[in-house]
Amino acid sequence: MRQTITTNFSMTTMATQTSRARKMLNLLKRLVKQDYLYTEEKLKEIKSQIKVLEHEISEMEKKTFKGFGK
Repeated sequence: MRQTITTNFSMTTMATQTSRARKMLNLLKRLVKQDYLYTEEKLKEIKSQIKVLEHEISEMEKKTFKGFGK
């Protein structure tokens, strides 16, 4: 019984991390759209953060995916 509670809690925590990561990803994408506000170096840094974040989200979804496919 205790093991099930821990597993459910960790799945909830993982979902929370995924939603936070998605919010951060959307924020970074909006920043890139306003490219006139940033230098080229800062834009490269933001774009690299976007790539890393997209990879992390896909890895989290692979771990928590329930069902067929993927």
